[in-house]
Amino acid sequence: LVFQDLVAFVMQLQCTLLDIHTLLDYVEILYPLLTSPPSKPMRANPTWMGCFMRNTKVCESLYFVGVLVWLVHDEEFIPPTMNIIHPVRLMFPDNIVRAMYSESGVSKPFPSIFWGPGGLLCHYHMHRCYEGTLTE
Repeated sequence: LVFQDLVAFVMQLQCTLLDIHTLLDYVEILYPLLTSPPSKPMRANPTWMGCFMRNTKVCESLYFVGVLVWLVHDEEFIPPTMNIIHPVRLMFPDNIVRAMYSESGVSKPFPSIFWGPGGLLCHYHMHRCYEGTLTE
């Protein structure tokens, strides 16, 4: 078993378990709140990671049920009634350091899956199942 395959397998297992945990949280906690929203915002759940949104209505709905949410929008499209705590300028770093793994004294980096800006295309390329085998 190659070290890179083991790391990739554990990563895929963690990703799958997080997907299952997220789905269960949504079904048990969020879906009932989204179907009958509270009249005022709930306290945010500190155990959730949160999300980035471009749609203001979805952003507001998630905010009211206690999801940490960041609105990604151009300033001119944000309604004046929205409470903005801290505006952030998006930056796309060009020189991201990629970790190198050593195997028998030889550095073997993981191959890049996707190059380009984030978005649906990036998500499509990044979300894939582990392709190796544990018997190699």
